[in-house]
Amino acid sequence: MEGAHGPALEHGLEQHGALTTVARQVLDALAATQAEIDATVDARVADNPLLVRGTPRRCRWCACALHDGRCPACSGSGAGLRRPDAAAPTDDRERTRLDARALVPHGAEGDVDAVLALLDDRGLLPPGTPDPPTPRLATALAAVRAAGPPGTAEPGLVASLVAQARWHVAHGAPPLVLVLVRDHLARLGTPDLAAEVGAGAEELEAAMHVVRTRLTPAPLPVAASDGPATPPDVIVRDLHGRLVVDALGPDDLGLGIDDELTALALDAPAAAWRDAHLSEARRLVYLLGRRADTLRRVTAVAVDVQEGFVRRGRSEHRPLTRAGVAGALGLHASTVSRVVAGAVVALPGRRVLPLAALFGTSQAARDAVAALFASDDPPRTDAEACDLLAARGVHLARRTVAKYRATTRPR
Repeated sequence: MEGAHGPALEHGLEQHGALTTVARQVLDALAATQAEIDATVDARVADNPLLVRGTPRRCRWCACALHDGRCPACSGSGAGLRRPDAAAPTDDRERTRLDARALVPHGAEGDVDAVLALLDDRGLLPPGTPDPPTPRLATALAAVRAAGPPGTAEPGLVASLVAQARWHVAHGAPPLVLVLVRDHLARLGTPDLAAEVGAGAEELEAAMHVVRTRLTPAPLPVAASDGPATPPDVIVRDLHGRLVVDALGPDDLGLGIDDELTALALDAPAAAWRDAHLSEARRLVYLLGRRADTLRRVTAVAVDVQEGFVRRGRSEHRPLTRAGVAGALGLHASTVSRVVAGAVVALPGRRVLPLAALFGTSQAARDAVAALFASDDPPRTDAEACDLLAARGVHLARRTVAKYRATTRPR
């Protein structure tokens, strides 16, 4: 497997308590979805005369080189790429259910299902629901919150937003984000907010950017998607038997800086105006390049581990953690988490799935356990199942077998 490797992100970027403005912008760019990136680029191009759109070099849907502005593989439309990957483990709610069931004591898995059944279409506990709904469900509720996206299963919208803000602050966002959401939610956007919270204009804008772009009223929505409505964040291609990972940067997309205006001799006031826009344009190009490079590098390591899964499907899924990928790349674990969250990968065969599907516990092991207990002669105990699985080359602890037996279904 091959992947292009550019300059590494600084080691321990998120280990520092005080991040620079550029560092925060890098982290925000890593966590942004493709739709958010597109919206940002459109707005910046419209506002900044130093940013220009040239002819894209590669297709945003499949990364093939364009000829006369057209993609020879998919006509640049993404036709056929919006079909969800049948090998993807589950949707977000089902994945949360399976992960949460693995966190509770044996015999309490049904309580997880009961908690999820209580959630509304946004993934929240309905108004008036006690927290926890019953003492018996306290452990299951905690497991669902731990397994789901930040803000899941909170009692109402405000509690969900506060929980999301607390999570983002713990993962590098400005502490002011939590203050705004917890104490000043009703006053967001008012002109005297900066003075009320004792923050400067730049500090307030950085916090408000997180509030606007990263917090959601529906942390775990009921979704039946036909696949991404926007191009994938990262693309894996099979080129002559090798898996090649691509994430398109600004040059690939035709986004650049107006060299003629940059070099134009201007008087001092006009030059100051031009240089301010030039600085912003260069920063955007830099952030997009860093985002593409990090997406490419993280996905390349994941695909190295999951090549069988990419080529042949869920039966060859292998265990993979975000911390493991972070260690291989010399990144902070939360940086990899930001990259993976919300990103979509296009695979060979015109399949798409969440990038997160390359991570997690071994789907192959789950399927082996499910198949064993669904057979005509199932094992009588989990210990006996361990022995039978080991004879087939699947080595699991007895407790792991018990968890997989409870949380997987034969397919």
